[in-house]
Amino acid sequence: MLDKKHFSVKLLPSEKIIKVPQNYNLRQAILDGGIDIESACGGVGTCGRCKVQVKSGRIYSKRNKFIKGKEKEDGYVLSCLSKVRSDAVIFILEKKKVRAKIEEGKFEIDKNKIYSGINTDELAAVEIKPWIIKERINVEKPTLDYNTSDLYRLNKSLKTTLNLNDVLVPLNVIKKLPHLLRENNWEIAITLDKSANTMINIQPHNKEKKCFGFALDIGTTTLVLQLVDLETGEIIGYASEYNPQIRFGEDIINRIVYSTKSGGLNRLREAVIGSINDMILRLLTNSNIDEEDVVSMVIAGNSTMMHLFYGVPPKFIREMPYVTVTNKFLNTCVDELGLKYIKNVKVYNIEGVASYLGGDITSGVLAVNMSKREELTLFIDLGTNGELVVGNCEWMMGCSCSAGPAFEGGGVRCGIRAIDGAIEKVFIDQSTYKCFFKVIGGGEPIGICGSGLIDLIGEMFLKGVIDRKGKFNTDIENPYLKCTDNDYRYIITNAENSGTGEDIFISEVDIDNLIRAKAAVYSGIKTLLEDVELKIIDIDKVYVAGGLGKNINIQNAIIIGMLPDINTNKYVFLGNTSVKGAYLCLLSEDKYKYTSEIAKNITYIELSASIKFMDRYIAGLFLPYTDLKEFPSVDLFYSP
Repeated sequence: MLDKKHFSVKLLPSEKIIKVPQNYNLRQAILDGGIDIESACGGVGTCGRCKVQVKSGRIYSKRNKFIKGKEKEDGYVLSCLSKVRSDAVIFILEKKKVRAKIEEGKFEIDKNKIYSGINTDELAAVEIKPWIIKERINVEKPTLDYNTSDLYRLNKSLKTTLNLNDVLVPLNVIKKLPHLLRENNWEIAITLDKSANTMINIQPHNKEKKCFGFALDIGTTTLVLQLVDLETGEIIGYASEYNPQIRFGEDIINRIVYSTKSGGLNRLREAVIGSINDMILRLLTNSNIDEEDVVSMVIAGNSTMMHLFYGVPPKFIREMPYVTVTNKFLNTCVDELGLKYIKNVKVYNIEGVASYLGGDITSGVLAVNMSKREELTLFIDLGTNGELVVGNCEWMMGCSCSAGPAFEGGGVRCGIRAIDGAIEKVFIDQSTYKCFFKVIGGGEPIGICGSGLIDLIGEMFLKGVIDRKGKFNTDIENPYLKCTDNDYRYIITNAENSGTGEDIFISEVDIDNLIRAKAAVYSGIKTLLEDVELKIIDIDKVYVAGGLGKNINIQNAIIIGMLPDINTNKYVFLGNTSVKGAYLCLLSEDKYKYTSEIAKNITYIELSASIKFMDRYIAGLFLPYTDLKEFPSVDLFYSP
């Protein structure tokens, strides 16, 4: 029998039963049960997405603005604001798992080698020079007159055959050595890390000289994995999933906070490792590649994601003076990390710059070849955060602006990530104020994603639905503007035409969150340029990376004051440059070593300590900006 201060919580429809102490947080109980529950705010009660229904039992829940009227009568509560005070039965609407999409046609073929969609001419000059090699060697057979150890004779063969001295042979290889030598008549295939002068694996001599590797991007929102042939550069397969850490908080700060809770760091790490293992298994199964032929993995990710992946506390990244534990982790074997299905793989990571400018940005700078260009280039990675680097072959300076997850659906009531059913493009009819839109995958919409939100804000501003402060214009006859409990909502589509059975709308609170996000991005760009005494017009090229950057309408991004008002021909959209850089490093030892040089050559500015940035940010809390002269193309057709 349970202690009277411990209770059983039955979770429906999964039928799982969790035992928890009195006053245990209900959201945490659900997570303990292995059930994903959406919570963009990380469980602090500000997003309203972790609603559950109490079927029976006593659950204490704090009052909040998200549970009202009939929902309250029907027993709905916000799980993050609720405590268990008796045995209970809780109903959770389990959402269908969605897989992040990788766009088809992103790889270009050049001379029978397939690369990830970067300029073909530039990639043609990239020499495939992997530092993981596989070679067949003969080891001299021992005799009574020559009875030195197997390891000694192996090292002697490495020296005479490959001109390699003092190769480190780890214990797991030594254990396989005696039987493998004798079973294969003293001829074996060795896999070697040349850069570290370390043996990775030994196999029978008749094994094909095939080597494969994984390029992995660990994003705050998305995980992307590519399986690559290291001899040809061909991408054999790719997989993508949403980062499961999202259930602990959609942005970096919420995850860092969660990592400081008891067991939090382990839960975050286990979640991402589990998803990576699933992707690895899927790619190996679909490609019919022997796991022993996979020899390396290169990882790129922001500083927080890398700390969580390696199980290193990221706590001090968010505390002044904002420092990482390290910007470059040691090369590691997979068994130390808990990665499965690839037991002989060596794991490498791309060096980051600072607390909020990680290896994903170093990787992106490599992918666009920015550090070798003479023209003044601005590199922007638009995701949960906005990371920026400006410069050329002579100098580079970078910063990060905490845009938050608004443009990935966080902090917006009907906001969702870019999945099937998400509204991705919006147009407003000036005469009727009716919204017309395009939905990913077709069908009825279930929410609106980042590119759709940028379109919507831009269209509302231009068509007079909102003013420069983001407030609704109640003086126009707008039949799609509704007021409920003093909360104005602009209806994008009504309940009858949505896939959720509820109105899809945007509120002034949503608009305010989006304006804050766009203000952070533009203010970061402006502050970064001003610190090097440059102006917006001095920029020759703007590379926009990230899932959001790939799909936005550039004109609307300019209209709302998110991106600089320059000739749109200067903008180049690249998608996920983090995994592209990791891919290049996987193929080339020179490229991998060069990433450390790139990281060390980027001067980092901490914007949180910049008064200038805060001034620009406050000025950015208008559409498009306080001073319309900053956005001349908008000023031309805007009429207040």
